[in-house]
Amino acid sequence: MMKSPIQPPEGDWWNERVNRRETIWLGLSGVWAVTLFGWMAGWMQFGEQNQVGETLKLSTADYREKVGAYKQRAGEVDAGLVPPGDDVYVGAMRYAFDGLPAVLETGREYVFHLGTYDVQHGFSVRQEDTLSKQLSLQMLPGYEWKVPMQFDDPGTYHVVCNEFCGTGHRTMHATFVVRESVPDVSGSGGSAGNSGGGGTGTDDGDATAYDGWLTGDARGGAAGNWEGSAVDETGADDVTVTVGPGGEYVYEPAAVRVSPGTTVTFEWASPTHNVLVESAPDGADWSGHEPIENEGFSLQHTFEDAGVYEYYCQPHLALGMKGVVEVV
Repeated sequence: MMKSPIQPPEGDWWNERVNRRETIWLGLSGVWAVTLFGWMAGWMQFGEQNQVGETLKLSTADYREKVGAYKQRAGEVDAGLVPPGDDVYVGAMRYAFDGLPAVLETGREYVFHLGTYDVQHGFSVRQEDTLSKQLSLQMLPGYEWKVPMQFDDPGTYHVVCNEFCGTGHRTMHATFVVRESVPDVSGSGGSAGNSGGGGTGTDDGDATAYDGWLTGDARGGAAGNWEGSAVDETGADDVTVTVGPGGEYVYEPAAVRVSPGTTVTFEWASPTHNVLVESAPDGADWSGHEPIENEGFSLQHTFEDAGVYEYYCQPHLALGMKGVVEVV
């Protein structure tokens, strides 16, 4: 009669000798485990594919300042920032990489400085046409990791976050370009955003207003709170635009219509947002606010020149965090 496997064996089974063959297998397993552990430690130290480098401990705010200073020193060409030397600074945040895109030179060793402004992120790099070769690293808040890298093949390299970091994780990607020669443009400085004439204004109810800036027809995603009409605040002296209300990636209201001389206050209700100018009327002096700020921060500007001012949040442009101030 077969006994239930739930019932313990009879007798002093725990005192019985282990079969010799089982002892041999246990011994071999132990030796193999120790061998693999030693192999892993040795390969980490001497294997060429493993990334090593100095690690510094510093606050996320201090690292953000480092990246900002680097961007000020870097030059700029059509494809992105040109490092002023051999150091490339990359800051990660939900859901973007600060300091990219960049333009690098083939065969030249750069030191990539990797850090984050909020939570843990991934830094996965592969060449556009080479799926079999990929570099995957981790970026941790509170640390700056210096990783030497050299790229021998020219082309476009894609960077994605390979560590789930929130609802917008899938949009977190960037690029850098490797060229055989890079112009010496160090010291020319980067730029915060695009400028130029504003988009076309709108009558209420026009979903294609502002040349489609607030829809998916323009770069970035569609503004989630745009319903085709601007909030009319003409005649008001002061107007408030909430940045990231309730943790959502929108400006509220998405578009506001004001009179010349109106002061608009941008109030941050959630973290890691900024205000970059996409377009503005010729001669207008509004430059937005490039630094990433958190809840509690506020920014004021008095809009004097008539026209359309289009703006966006750099980290969350892909999620449709865009807005408009229309001065009439």
